Amino acid sequence: MQKKLIAAAIAGLVAAPVFAVDTSVTIYGLVDVGYSYRTDHYGDKGSRQGLDSGQLNGSRLGFKGVEQLTPGMKAKFQIEAGVKADTGGSNQGGLAWGRQTWAGLDFGVVEFRFGRQYTPQFNLYANADPFGLGAVAETNNIFTHIAARADNAAYVTTPYFGDVFAVEAMYSKSASGDETVENSGNKSYYSVAPKLKLGKMVSLAANYSHQQTKGSEASISSWDLGGIFDFGVAKLSLAYAQPKDGTSLDANGEAVKYNRWFGGATVPFGNFSLLASYTYSQDKNDLDLKATQFGLGGLYSLSSRTALYAAYSQIDTSNGADAAALAAIAAGKDPAYQVADATNGGYGYRTGFQIGVRHTF
Repeated sequence: MQKKLIAAAIAGLVAAPVFAVDTSVTIYGLVDVGYSYRTDHYGDKGSRQGLDSGQLNGSRLGFKGVEQLTPGMKAKFQIEAGVKADTGGSNQGGLAWGRQTWAGLDFGVVEFRFGRQYTPQFNLYANADPFGLGAVAETNNIFTHIAARADNAAYVTTPYFGDVFAVEAMYSKSASGDETVENSGNKSYYSVAPKLKLGKMVSLAANYSHQQTKGSEASISSWDLGGIFDFGVAKLSLAYAQPKDGTSLDANGEAVKYNRWFGGATVPFGNFSLLASYTYSQDKNDLDLKATQFGLGGLYSLSSRTALYAAYSQIDTSNGADAAALAAIAAGKDPAYQVADATNGGYGYRTGFQIGVRHTF
């Protein structure tokens, strides 16, 4: 009898998997809601005020998980829905899971993800902008070339090798919507972003991105460079960009090109952080498409999960940019430069103020 029990135990050990699988799923979310006031419309409209969701950060509900398949490989996923806390609706054009939806494999030295995701270009500016590309002072009110997400995207990233160098890259055959028959009309997109750390104080990142619709010779491309300098008592950030928009042409039939830069600062005082930024854009085609934005705000942490915030922004535009904005509004489109925030559009206004509360879970 004892021999039979020993034999059964050995057979059980042989049949057991060589590696114990470790799986975890996390439910998380963020609710951001507050008061918003916008004024100085390009046209003749009065001010706009309201109780808005997702001002500093988009309100969301998400699920993410990881499964340890082998000692050197993990399976990962993330699905995230944008939520309108003020009305109960969905953001990102009503998509059910419009913020992110991807699955991938992490091999330690490299990670692959497939699905709807943030672009490397967006990640560069989200890290550099003191407002995190949120509130009415977000940098992309002036840096309008930043692509936030891409559909059908293959994304690859590495950790910082030697705590010094890393890289992100992305490719999509159809960056907005499903792939079509023969890929006709699909908007392809790719982006490459090397990153560099110089100790604990300096982080640098570059990016080249390119998007083009199949069947069209026109393309939109951009070179971007950003840096974060953390001195402890203050964190400073700088960025410079040279976008080229082949879908917009000047009188000579040349693609419109821009010089853009911004500077930002985050100054902590205990639980309070002072936020400030200045953003500039000027076309290189002598079209007088100049715009600047000054942003000022504050963030006060009531706890590790709850914070109060306030933000103010003012955009100043040249005569050429004003004329272009009025033409866009007349055609039923949004002007290029307006005080949008993390979720809401700028509604054609150039000055904005917001206060709100953000809670994460």
